Amino acid sequence: MKKIFAALASIRLAVILIAYLAAAGVAASLVPQGHRADYYAERYPHALARAITLAGFSDFFRSPLFLAPAALFFLNLGACTVGRFARERRRPARRHGPDLLHLGLLLLILASVLSFTGRQSGGVRLARGDSVRLPGGRLLDLTDFAYLSYADGRPRDWISTVRVSEGTTVLMEGYPIRVNHPLRLGLLSIYQASSESETVLVLRDSSGLVHDLAPGEETESGGAKLFLVDPGRTGGKARLRVQDASGSRTVDLGSGDTVDGLTVVGSREVLLSGLEAVYDPGFPFVLVSLALAAFGIFLTFFQKLRDMGASES
Repeated sequence: MKKIFAALASIRLAVILIAYLAAAGVAASLVPQGHRADYYAERYPHALARAITLAGFSDFFRSPLFLAPAALFFLNLGACTVGRFARERRRPARRHGPDLLHLGLLLLILASVLSFTGRQSGGVRLARGDSVRLPGGRLLDLTDFAYLSYADGRPRDWISTVRVSEGTTVLMEGYPIRVNHPLRLGLLSIYQASSESETVLVLRDSSGLVHDLAPGEETESGGAKLFLVDPGRTGGKARLRVQDASGSRTVDLGSGDTVDGLTVVGSREVLLSGLEAVYDPGFPFVLVSLALAAFGIFLTFFQKLRDMGASES
């Protein structure tokens, strides 16, 4: 058992594993990940394409080429941490800075695994005034959206101003989600992902209320269901699929035309905000691991400087 522990705690093993993971990770970054075998067959020589797919290099960070050495490095780092901590406990002047650094790295590996296996994401496009239900039942409303650009027209920033509520309680009001400045709600982070413009069909019902209908959306009126196929970008007329008591049919309608109690007012451009929600169960542990590692580094250098000052005096 001691020989096995000594082998696992070997510094030489740690250097070999770190060098391999670094080199293999760089090589994997040069190969597009997650594609089918025919993708690589079309772009690489036959022998290289087969080697990439058979070895699992097409999905490197899920393959044994990465997982096995990473698991061995975790055991190596754990053995080094335990051995060093035991030695320091027997010394009169203890130096636990490196132990905290190792512990932070171990926790970071575990947090990465948790994030990798438990991460979930989804996207939505919202116009000003739209809402979306978040996991857990909270409601997110897009109260405003701003597209900022430079003088030459290049995009400078996208800002989605949102309100988050749960039932009748407003949890957050007027929060600006910007690129690289997400909204964090516990383990859920909401990022500003994109911006685009969309043509919507404007309809007015018999009571005078105006409704926007986007391509692919459906509305109901007078017992009929109307599905917008084209809002009017071709031929000047909107194309809708109507399903009512008489059956299903496709109609082309222009401004002023009426179908099942709805009158076409026209079409307009709507600016949409693309938001991406990411659930990451490992995120809090990543923060704790980084804090541990940073404190370990600080403690190590602080003790070194104190020892240097004591020796000079």
